[in-house]
Amino acid sequence: MFRCHLYADVLNRFCLPALLWIIPWISSGQMDTLQSLKEVTVTALRIDFTDVGKHTDGIDSQDLARIRYDNLATLLMGQTPLFVRSYGNGTLATLGIRGGSANHTQLLWNGIPLRNPMLGMVDLSLIPSVFFDNASVHYGGHGAAFGSGAIGGLISFANERTPDPNTVHLHLSAGSWDRRLAEVRADYGSKALRFSTRVFSQYMLNNFRYRVLKELPERNQVHHKLDNAGLLQEATWQMSARERLTGRLWFQDTDRQIPPLSTQKSSAAAQQDHAVRASLHWARNGDRIDWQVKAAMLDESIDYQDSLIQLFTHHQFRTWLAEGEFSLTLAPGLRLASGLYGEQVQASSVNYQDAMRQRRQIAAFASLRYVQDAWIWRFQLREEVTQSSWSPLLLDLSTEWLIIKNLRWKASLSRNYRVPSLNDLHWRPGGNEDLVPESGWTVESGITLTVGQTRRKFQASLTAYTRTLDQWIMWMPPVRDLRNFWSPINVALVHSKGIEFRQEAMWMLGSFQLDLHGGIDMTWSTFGTALPVFTIEEGDQLFYVPVENVLGGLTVSRKGWSMYYRQHWFGSAPGINEEVKAATVGMAGGAVHFSHADVRGSLYLQAENIWNVPYRIIERRPMPGRSFVGGVRLRFE
Repeated sequence: MFRCHLYADVLNRFCLPALLWIIPWISSGQMDTLQSLKEVTVTALRIDFTDVGKHTDGIDSQDLARIRYDNLATLLMGQTPLFVRSYGNGTLATLGIRGGSANHTQLLWNGIPLRNPMLGMVDLSLIPSVFFDNASVHYGGHGAAFGSGAIGGLISFANERTPDPNTVHLHLSAGSWDRRLAEVRADYGSKALRFSTRVFSQYMLNNFRYRVLKELPERNQVHHKLDNAGLLQEATWQMSARERLTGRLWFQDTDRQIPPLSTQKSSAAAQQDHAVRASLHWARNGDRIDWQVKAAMLDESIDYQDSLIQLFTHHQFRTWLAEGEFSLTLAPGLRLASGLYGEQVQASSVNYQDAMRQRRQIAAFASLRYVQDAWIWRFQLREEVTQSSWSPLLLDLSTEWLIIKNLRWKASLSRNYRVPSLNDLHWRPGGNEDLVPESGWTVESGITLTVGQTRRKFQASLTAYTRTLDQWIMWMPPVRDLRNFWSPINVALVHSKGIEFRQEAMWMLGSFQLDLHGGIDMTWSTFGTALPVFTIEEGDQLFYVPVENVLGGLTVSRKGWSMYYRQHWFGSAPGINEEVKAATVGMAGGAVHFSHADVRGSLYLQAENIWNVPYRIIERRPMPGRSFVGGVRLRFE
């Protein structure tokens, strides 16, 4: 098995010198400035329109190039008002969209679901930003399109084949607390056969200072080191003008220490995550009918050790999945899409009574889209069978209406569900084999206003939603005189409702460009029934779900330089042990851009938590104070 130090050694000794050696041999061409960086469009999640009637936040290649983000978790925290539940730099980070749990967010890599069947969720801090070219947050229920788990929403990230010439990208950075990052990306090949190689190595000591209480002296964070490295290889064969075959292979190893709680003085816990992901995607576009077939294999493991309590465990799963679908134009404006999905899972853990657990799932889905004048209608259906258990009939009815030239109305009604994860059912101690699947309905409606011209643009959207989920699965803490371990239960009913506002504006003032964006999420996610044994009353807000989340940002750019500022404010939220207090965190940075012959680059400096605010996202898990990171990005043709 590859380990992190081996990746770093390969990167430093072989990849960097080799890639720098081939730069002079790559075909040359005059480089553009950073402001003219080509935007890569988001890959469609289905041949059909999946997001009709729903709220979506898109993050394109310009957003990824402008600000330094280590991974998908930091990207979402910096670009959206979403509340990412982070345990600290490089440690576990999950997301519950619209007040949902981490299990209610589906993650898609080029349309391939990356869910962990044991945990039912994915650690967003383990998705490096160099491994994708764009990302989107798709709010609301998508069960009719993607099945179990897509209740709160889904996050898609993709690799795009661009028509750029052969290029090499190099990114080196260093910062506070011994943070170091090296990334290399090479795009090469011919018009018919293109390759992309991406390699990264990351290290963080994370020995920042923090206070347990204001009246107590500062102390250093200990046992919080991170080693992370990986490789993503991609090959695309343009078989014809209408047919393409793409293969991808993803290796990644992460070794991280788990720091003590603020109520502890030391920790010896550590965790190693190893992932091998492979996918194959064939697509053909015809005059009336389109086809695509996807297949993937996911092999991932987690090793956990804590010598203080003599705990040493190994957990591993393998997933094989395949999906085929077609899209057919039945008449002008009327299009049908349909397909089949199959998945086979094998999981092993010392915490399972039977060391090996298996799960099979098959699904059939269909979508009908109709466009007429100012209206778009879409109806989706999906039926799944997990082992021998049938899902409820999942459906989604959505519409959009162009009221006037610049004003659009959207609405959607969807039915969604989630089967328990393998750990929910079989973990020892605590697993509950009597759990039943979650199911519920989501309704949303919103308007979008878009106005402007070339030198001045404005867009704003307002969305309201309500969701009712029955039999919500939630892990609850030990109960005195009943049990001394965590265990999942079905909560009879959970109500979620909220409002989402987004705004983007761009002005050209002479040679200056100003970009202003902001977002507000108001989320009420409450228990529909009382749980007296856990001192929970009907109407109480769910754990780690703040009502208010606000993000604002300003970017000023001119040929040769750019500056930006972001401010994220989140309200207080109930925690398992104590309340998580409200906080506001700022980030600022700037970059100088340059180009010479066949080289383009930028030097940047970024300040995170610039106001040095002490805060927590998870109680007893201190977040770092003010920090700085600087680096250089180079692109060679």
